[in-house]
Amino acid sequence: MAKKPLNCNPCLVSALVAWTVISVSSHLGEVNKHWGVVGAAILGILFYAMTILMCTAYWNTVLRDPGRPQENMAARDEGKDIPQCDKCKLPKPERAHHCSVCGRCTLKMDHHCPWVNNCVGFRNYKFFVLFLCYGTIAIAIALVIMMSVILLRTGPLTAWHKALIGNIVLLGLVGLCVVCLCTNHWGYVFINSTTLEDMSRTYNYDIGLKENMHSVLGDSVMCWFSPCTWGVTRYDGVHWDGPRDSPKDVESVVPAKTAL
Repeated sequence: MAKKPLNCNPCLVSALVAWTVISVSSHLGEVNKHWGVVGAAILGILFYAMTILMCTAYWNTVLRDPGRPQENMAARDEGKDIPQCDKCKLPKPERAHHCSVCGRCTLKMDHHCPWVNNCVGFRNYKFFVLFLCYGTIAIAIALVIMMSVILLRTGPLTAWHKALIGNIVLLGLVGLCVVCLCTNHWGYVFINSTTLEDMSRTYNYDIGLKENMHSVLGDSVMCWFSPCTWGVTRYDGVHWDGPRDSPKDVESVVPAKTAL
């Protein structure tokens, strides 16, 4: 089995987040002059809250196993034969795909994302979607804060202001990509599809908006937007005709323990 190569993209993402936090924090005093104490406090609290939620979701996407087929899966699939992957020699259930980068099959594989150095699949797709969602909000707030500093300034542009403009341009480009991805993937959540299935024009797994969201975000609506809790127990990454009747059905084909 091929080992997943390491890359520095998560470090680059972390560096961009850190630089943005430093830039915003350094100018909150100027924001206070333009927006008032209450306005600056609201913007600051929202920015830091969204950034924390975004980072939590991001690192859960990076570190969590996306869901791998098990060797004993064929014997537990209600008597039905599951084809075997020609490359990793493990059962390859419906919606599973072999990742050439990781050298393994992934349940309900969406894609391999180099920016998280991991496959995005059944067990970490929720965190990937939340990362995009909270990232969109955090970037929007950061751009509002930084652009207000530049546009509402009373003095000439300083070297620090010029550096801030560079950050605005970079963050704006990143934000545009994140918004497009966020919109696209929420569309997949609503119709229970994936990037790979969209590319092949396969849309056979829609089980209704509510159940589609439960299968990705969790059984309880209260945990849907939590970047700390997966919460999916009625779906096993193998059967897609509806929720399983018992959590035991899930445990029989998907390992209960995930890497954090």
